[in-house]
Amino acid sequence: MNDLIKSIPIPAILYKTTEQYMIPNEKAYEILKNNISIEKNLENMLKYISKKDFEEYLKDIYIIGENENLISFYCLKFNDSSEYKIIIIQDISMALVETIKNKSNNVLLGSTKNNNIDIIATDGKGIILNISYFFEKYYNVNSEELLGKSVFELEKSGVFYPSATCKVLKTGQRVTILQKNRLNHEILVTALPIKDDKQNISRVVCFSYDITDLYKIKKQIGDLEKNAEIYMRNLKSLESKKINFPNVVGKSKEMQKIFKLITKIADFDVNVIITGESGVGKSYFAKLIHNISRRNKEPFIEVNCGAIPENLLESELFGYEGGSFTGAKKEGKLGLIELAQNGTLFLDEIAEMSLNLQVKLLKVIQDKTFNRIGGRKVIKVNFRLITATNRDLKDLIRQRKFREDLFYRLNVVSIHIPALRRRKEDITALILYFMEKFNKKYNLNKKLSHCVMNNLVSYEWVGNIRELENMIERTLLISDGDIITEEFLPDNIKSSHREMNGQQKNTLQEDLDSYEKDIVVKAFEKYKTTVAVAKALGISQATAVRKIKKYVRKYS
Repeated sequence: MNDLIKSIPIPAILYKTTEQYMIPNEKAYEILKNNISIEKNLENMLKYISKKDFEEYLKDIYIIGENENLISFYCLKFNDSSEYKIIIIQDISMALVETIKNKSNNVLLGSTKNNNIDIIATDGKGIILNISYFFEKYYNVNSEELLGKSVFELEKSGVFYPSATCKVLKTGQRVTILQKNRLNHEILVTALPIKDDKQNISRVVCFSYDITDLYKIKKQIGDLEKNAEIYMRNLKSLESKKINFPNVVGKSKEMQKIFKLITKIADFDVNVIITGESGVGKSYFAKLIHNISRRNKEPFIEVNCGAIPENLLESELFGYEGGSFTGAKKEGKLGLIELAQNGTLFLDEIAEMSLNLQVKLLKVIQDKTFNRIGGRKVIKVNFRLITATNRDLKDLIRQRKFREDLFYRLNVVSIHIPALRRRKEDITALILYFMEKFNKKYNLNKKLSHCVMNNLVSYEWVGNIRELENMIERTLLISDGDIITEEFLPDNIKSSHREMNGQQKNTLQEDLDSYEKDIVVKAFEKYKTTVAVAKALGISQATAVRKIKKYVRKYS
């Protein structure tokens, strides 16, 4: 923000209303430095003038500076919610006004002290008597050609609009206005009437700044505030939905893309299909979508289509009326689709559903109505549908084992969860997450040795997150001591690691050395000195020094 305002060549101040401080650029700083009382008055005005009438109030403020200059302020309007204001300072030299008053007619004005200000003087009828060379830069016309022209004509022809001089001639009062020129630039103009002894206007002198760049800065500030507002709104939305991002373990780019997609579509009732190998966490992501959606206070009903026999799945989904078949309850039964009313229905392993049931599910998706088994009453339903599978549905369509029309109904938004072996950078985070989870659950305080960690990270994890979670829990419970060593890992993980590294099975001495290294390194990290390490491990200081030198690389 500071750099934006400092790049402007005219006197301007960026004011932050929430913190009540001013950031003047170099031109504004010079004016305030030479007019201490004005700076204090401005600070008071900025603090105590209400936002609603501030801009209008400021238009009427003209102050005589300590060098007899006329100081005026103009505030660029932002929207009511903005915490910023841009104040433009016009420093008008009354000595210069007096000089212009005594200038000969039809004479161009030379360069002024402030080369970013344009000056134009007219008589009491609006005929241009004097004009600065700088006018050409602002209005893209030849200054000399305008001498003797009427401002009323120039206003009609669009050289500038509206004319500040015209307003002064009509009201007899000093005015500050915004006008536009042929280049569509924003020009800030202050026009001063000069009156004769009979109080008739004899001349009008206009001082102009091109403030187009300030409007660009205003837009940039507005865009920044808008983006910040969107960010905070999204953040509050996520907080209100109780998304616990620290528990969403997945730092890889692939997983971050998935989390971003989920937050985008969660509040829209589109059908979502989640694909990926067994154990990647498809059920977890279905629950996450539900939890951050507008339906999060309603039921989340999960159905594993592969775990329920086909002859029972239909009655589980659709329910039945009393006595509709042998063994049916007299009072009937609500189906899971009906129980998901206003909530989310998650159909896992959707590929295992029979073609007959697929037809009925398609009708529910299309019509949002169904009948219980043995019932005639049409029941309306309103739920969000999420499905999941570890199989290739397009291949099943080719085999005529899955309906193509149902596939396209389900596949509005597709989320593919990559296998754990495809995102190695997530494995370490998951290991630490599950270690913390099960240590807390079983009131333990165990850690993994470096060797074990290397084994786990390099393993392929065919069973994905589910296999990793189960292995961590098992190893934590069966291991001895606070440091989990390689001997407690399953054989398939140990052999896989050795094959990848071209290693034979470790000797007993190698395992003992690895275990000893872990203990010594952790002791040194904790106690820092050889004396403390020796005391903690029950060995002599000389032995502690020797082992620390052996295992701690940075020790000197």
